[in-house]
Amino acid sequence: MDKYTKFILTMIAVGILGLNYHLFKGEIVSPVHAASNEVHKIAICNEYGSKCADIGIRNNSDIKVLMIGRM
Repeated sequence: MDKYTKFILTMIAVGILGLNYHLFKGEIVSPVHAASNEVHKIAICNEYGSKCADIGIRNNSDIKVLMIGRM
């Protein structure tokens, strides 16, 4: 084999070893830290921000509904 082929095969072998080390060093999927106990308030509005949805009670019942459009 020539030097170029040996170099390329060596780089492939080093890459495979690096991937195996990364995958099998403990956890295959790293833990996610996106969850929290905070409540996030979100407003659903039109593109201009002038009309937003609201939560209201419909027909004198205890059922709360998301009201969109004319109120």
